[in-house]
Amino acid sequence: MEALRSYGLLDGACDAVLDDVVQLAARLTSMPMALVTLVDSNRQVLLAKKGVDIAETPRDASVCAHAILTPDQPMSVTDMSQDPRVSDNPYVTGPPHLRAYLGVPLVNSEGFALGALCVLDEVVREHDANMVATMQSLARTVVTTLELRRVMRQVHNLALTDALTGLANRPALMDALARAILQGPGFSLLCLDLDGFKGLNDSQGHAVGDMALTEVAQELRLACGPTDLAARLGGDEFALLLASGEADALAERIRSGIGRRMAAQGWAVTASIGGVTFNMPPEDAAAALAQADALLYEAKRGGRNRAVLRVSERVSLP
Repeated sequence: MEALRSYGLLDGACDAVLDDVVQLAARLTSMPMALVTLVDSNRQVLLAKKGVDIAETPRDASVCAHAILTPDQPMSVTDMSQDPRVSDNPYVTGPPHLRAYLGVPLVNSEGFALGALCVLDEVVREHDANMVATMQSLARTVVTTLELRRVMRQVHNLALTDALTGLANRPALMDALARAILQGPGFSLLCLDLDGFKGLNDSQGHAVGDMALTEVAQELRLACGPTDLAARLGGDEFALLLASGEADALAERIRSGIGRRMAAQGWAVTASIGGVTFNMPPEDAAAALAQADALLYEAKRGGRNRAVLRVSERVSLP
């Protein structure tokens, strides 16, 4: 399941190459239906399809869920109504009353069967060696396409990730901010900076400084909800984009949490935080960051180890 999700395709758009593959599979085997499936924990996703309208099925209604149990060989069924593995399948007992099935498991580079390339018919069909070989060749094309998609996704993620902490980086935050602005007001942005971090680096070295940064990252991860984004902007500067506008209590929790983590290590480091809740949308992502950053420096000028937050209110016209 972890390998399957690493492709980011379970709820994504189909690759045009896979559309071509199912068209070709149907044509070369003279079968009216062809699918590229991914078998998730409780569902089957139809990543590409010909002759079928649905986008997914329950896993217990998936014939390909049986095919992946023998990843080293195709699954060929002449008449599904007579095969005990699938004879009670709702697509066999009811419309479209499937009969013939030929599926080749899609085995990735790690040896996991992710799903299958399959062709189906509503009539009983024999599958000769040439048909099986054709499907195996096309299945290899599907796997190659999936692997390329995964590599592209990994490269994209690396480009938007801070190498030290694993948090989002500045470009990722700016992109997320731009999307939050388009979606409308009601989000919050916190910026934080570590007080005393330079002294820690100078006295104990960069390795210890890096440890302190990873501790901050862990505190921000704990603070994040499923729709929030934590980022390292550079150096000892971090940001947290909150989907909801309730930032005051969270900012205080982060500040005190970072203080406890640093004190536990014997490090004289604290956090100053500035934040804005945008009930009125900012001009753009740079303007939003500038507002939060200004409040951060107000917190530092006010004595450090504190949070200063404001609300950007919507202006009511008379």
